[in-house]
Amino acid sequence: MTDLITPPEDSLVNAVKQLKIDFPEYGIKKIAAKLAEKEPKWAVSEKRVKKVMQAQGLTQTEPVVKKSGVEDDPSVPVSYIDPTLDIASISPNIVAKMVDRVTGKGLFAARDIAKDEIIFQELPFAYFPSWEGFSMARQGNACGMCVKPLLRSSVLSIHCSHCNLTYCSKACRSHAWETFHPLECTHLNPAIRPFLNFCEGESWSAPMAVARMYAHIILANQRGELDTVLAHYDAFATVNQAERQAKETEWIFMEHPTRELWAKARSLLAKAYNPPAKKCKITKPLPEDLAKKLFEDEDTFLNYLGKFNINNQSGGMYMVQSHINHSCSPNVCIEFPGQTQYKLAVRAVRDLRKGEQLFETYVNPRWNKETRVNYLNKSYMFQCKCPRCESDGPLTAELRAGLRLRDE
Repeated sequence: MTDLITPPEDSLVNAVKQLKIDFPEYGIKKIAAKLAEKEPKWAVSEKRVKKVMQAQGLTQTEPVVKKSGVEDDPSVPVSYIDPTLDIASISPNIVAKMVDRVTGKGLFAARDIAKDEIIFQELPFAYFPSWEGFSMARQGNACGMCVKPLLRSSVLSIHCSHCNLTYCSKACRSHAWETFHPLECTHLNPAIRPFLNFCEGESWSAPMAVARMYAHIILANQRGELDTVLAHYDAFATVNQAERQAKETEWIFMEHPTRELWAKARSLLAKAYNPPAKKCKITKPLPEDLAKKLFEDEDTFLNYLGKFNINNQSGGMYMVQSHINHSCSPNVCIEFPGQTQYKLAVRAVRDLRKGEQLFETYVNPRWNKETRVNYLNKSYMFQCKCPRCESDGPLTAELRAGLRLRDE
């Protein structure tokens, strides 16, 4: 009889991740049993499988049902590791791990990283630009996907064949078509116009971003990629927008008119997308229970609003960057190296050691402690306890230089 072998950690992690992708409803016991069936020459205890699944954030089989305590507070955002996300394909410099139930996931250095090194670059999974950029695109002065300025009209320009929206490249046109444009195109889907006009009249970007996420889900379902796209969206930190706004002292006066705005946006979006216009050529309807959640359930809409508001960087939702947690003394910073705030880069502001967690700042680092704490509590629903807040330390010259902040 051949002796059993103990698999290397990387091989075990990859095998467990793949099983979780194939059997997302399985818990620790079933994954361990399936692993023994798939790899009969491996000697792996259920305890080791449990340790791997906990470290990788793979123990969740159903959404958290919040009950009591800090981690069950409905105003605390919840995030998970997405087993379908291949972070190594984005960059070999980083690895994702679960920190704890309250913090959720985090991003860690996979090797020593030098100061000013670009750790990774990433394109957004979902994106809605500023209203200025969106208007420029609709006028033909910017790319309809990445809003790169287009200096002059050209016969070589790449257009939507229906609404004549212009793109800077075939890649941008293809990405827009695969993720949202067939449903946002006013010629294919005239029912989207009232929704667009309503959002523009309110200068309200978040519902537009939700519309693009919903369109992405509809188009992914059409291509047979629904489960993967939903897994990516589910992994973003999520909090109900009503819970966010309840943190505001004015909420008692704002709640009724705000809920009316939410209801109006949700109604117009449902009329535009459920079902899509025939010209959109969506032949595969969403599963009935999912369509009902997206278009009839207020909490689902508010969860997507909250998801966008706490995750977006200049309108973009980035699957890898969204793992990075906050510190008022960050060791990395977010930059946009292109002509627009579309492609994102993460730069080290000081030397990092292998295994060190990456932290960015969600606030202006020049702010005093009281301003930082109040903003984070109101906008991101957590009480900052980073070393700088605990000691009430100043913005150091080293950090100012690392972040490349100009003198005030």
